[in-house]
Amino acid sequence: MPEPRLIDDVLETVLALPLHRALGLRLVDPSDPSAGLAVEAHEGIINPSRVLHGGLHGLLIDVTAFLVVATELPAGASAVTISSSVSIAAAAPAGSTITTTARIDRLGGSTAFLSGRIESDGAIIATAQVVKAIRRPTP
Repeated sequence: MPEPRLIDDVLETVLALPLHRALGLRLVDPSDPSAGLAVEAHEGIINPSRVLHGGLHGLLIDVTAFLVVATELPAGASAVTISSSVSIAAAAPAGSTITTTARIDRLGGSTAFLSGRIESDGAIIATAQVVKAIRRPTP
């Protein structure tokens, strides 16, 4: 039997957070949380210029990075963001489908370094770097 992972403990909780539900976050692939997130650029998350609100880029990539790290950590561990940087290259228009992905560049004993990207209908609109502090369960 596989050892329980952090993702098994937190996935439903993360997606059920009221903010995440209000945004309409969903897994790209329900069977693989590390495949990223998707959300439609609906009226509740676009700005007066009719594009995705710029502040959401950081939230989207942070949640995505957490889910990716959580697939690699044992149950009882935790991961919190200690640094993040997002570079926005283009706007995501109202009605577009926004997807986010992240990958672990390095996972050490106490720190995870991740790179991410955000796409709008398949075109890259932002890139990101996220650093998460890892606290592993004590034996």
